[in-house]
Amino acid sequence: MLGQRVITRRTLLRGALGMAALAGAACSGQSAPGTAGGKAAGDSGPLEFFDMHADTIDTLGMAAYAPYSQFSNKFYGTLASNNGQVSADRMGDARWVQCYAVWMPDNEGDEKGDIPSIEWYRNAVAWFKDQMEQLSDRFEQVRSFSDIPAILDAGKVAAVLTVENAACLDAGIEVVDEFADDGVLIAGVTWNYRNALGSGNNYPDEGLTDLGKEYLAALEAHGIVADVSHLNEKGFWELESLATKPYVATHSNSRALCNHLRNLTDEQFAAIAARKGLVGLNLNDAFVREGGTVYTFDELTAHVEHWIELGGEDVIAFGSDRDGAEIPSWLANCSSQEYLFERFSERLGENVTRKLFYQNAMHFFGSLS
Repeated sequence: MLGQRVITRRTLLRGALGMAALAGAACSGQSAPGTAGGKAAGDSGPLEFFDMHADTIDTLGMAAYAPYSQFSNKFYGTLASNNGQVSADRMGDARWVQCYAVWMPDNEGDEKGDIPSIEWYRNAVAWFKDQMEQLSDRFEQVRSFSDIPAILDAGKVAAVLTVENAACLDAGIEVVDEFADDGVLIAGVTWNYRNALGSGNNYPDEGLTDLGKEYLAALEAHGIVADVSHLNEKGFWELESLATKPYVATHSNSRALCNHLRNLTDEQFAAIAARKGLVGLNLNDAFVREGGTVYTFDELTAHVEHWIELGGEDVIAFGSDRDGAEIPSWLANCSSQEYLFERFSERLGENVTRKLFYQNAMHFFGSLS
């Protein structure tokens, strides 16, 4: 029996808000232990960081809609300044690429939405686009991964629009055309439950639907990178057999170290590596330490070390899952990334740490442009 908790948006949002509150010292401008005024340890320039997953669009922009409207605690603010875990104010002078995911409810359990999934998607994207316009001095949407260096050189956050759960494909395969028009660059298949494309990890025996297989082909045709995080193992191997291009797991850890269905087996990791894809380290406590209790730096690092032992030094990346996960207070606030860079550099060496934090993702996505 896998050691796991039932993960719902309710538990994730409660945890994210709680961890943001515990990280109040960082929110008020104090640096995490070991940071040095926004500079990476031993480096004359700012930290470089590429985060493949955060839930900030939904928790801020969709707060008026169920399931978020049903929660007693809520996020508020903008992508620049908010009471959550990820904001430009807390990034300091880092050269920061942030993937902002649109999640959609599957209408099961706590996840029931009060608007159709396609309407959810369009409203969330409209909120994101408005943020790009209103905060154009601090953010710029990445329409092609080749845009990233110039955006960072301009001192802005490079904002990548992604889709976590493509439940809106129940409106038809042409929605993928809409993804492309909106500038979506990475798109997942499912969340934990079922949708028109397939089943998530809560339903391990159900694979991709015929529409799900058609969806993968449409993503590849548009140059949108497929994301297998949350897809169950049966669906994963079906996607692997059909894929003609590299794909990623934006926020999934090692099942060998934390026996949760959301995590990747060694065989799945090897398949992604063989495709020259990426796997993003997830900071959610349920996927780092079995049982979901607060983990240590050693326990987090063990996932990376295990992947390196599997030959994955060029595959590892970050997918923090901030603003949608229960994360220990010493990591929840995005200003802690400086501190984490120092700790990883001490443990793995600076060269490997730079690959993990930025270089592997930049190399992978840059090769697709």
